[in-house]
Amino acid sequence: MIYYPLILILLFVGPALASIAILRSLSMRWHLVLLSLCILYGTAPLLLAWGGISLADRFACKAEVIVYHCPSPSWLGGILSGMVFAHWLAMITIPSAILGSIGLIISLVLKVNPSPTKANISGIPTPAFYRSRRHKVIAGLCAAVAQRWQLPIQGVRIVTVALAVIIPGLVLFLYLLFWLALPLEPPMESHLVSD
Repeated sequence: MIYYPLILILLFVGPALASIAILRSLSMRWHLVLLSLCILYGTAPLLLAWGGISLADRFACKAEVIVYHCPSPSWLGGILSGMVFAHWLAMITIPSAILGSIGLIISLVLKVNPSPTKANISGIPTPAFYRSRRHKVIAGLCAAVAQRWQLPIQGVRIVTVALAVIIPGLVLFLYLLFWLALPLEPPMESHLVSD
């Protein structure tokens, strides 16, 4: 039961990094940092398995079926078993990292060659929508979704809480992701005319 939300969360890490870079209009430097993190995320299970095999050779540990047994220290066998079989996670992390890397590269290309139709007067790209500043309970995400698609705010909040109870890990992860990815609504500036 817990594996399904965990797998979904692991699948969304790469695209989440790309969406944060795209929606926050990050600098070129931060794009490259996120691209490096995305590549490291995709290769981490393979690096972990390679490190586990190297440690098993170094400490003269022997594999019996799917468990490593080490002569000294004996507790190292369980850790090595987990490290060596971490390569199975690469089936999830590599596609996620590929999608995230593609999104980050597209974002970098758009940053270098911005489209004039997607920019406002100041030349800064406008995001799809903002988190609400006035109608927020926690982060203003439910209010932003409700305003974007003209839905009742309370209905969106009820559905969000119901989904958080049914699939807690995934909904909480997505809520945190959108909290980080979507900027807060700019404050209303009152233009006072001085006498």
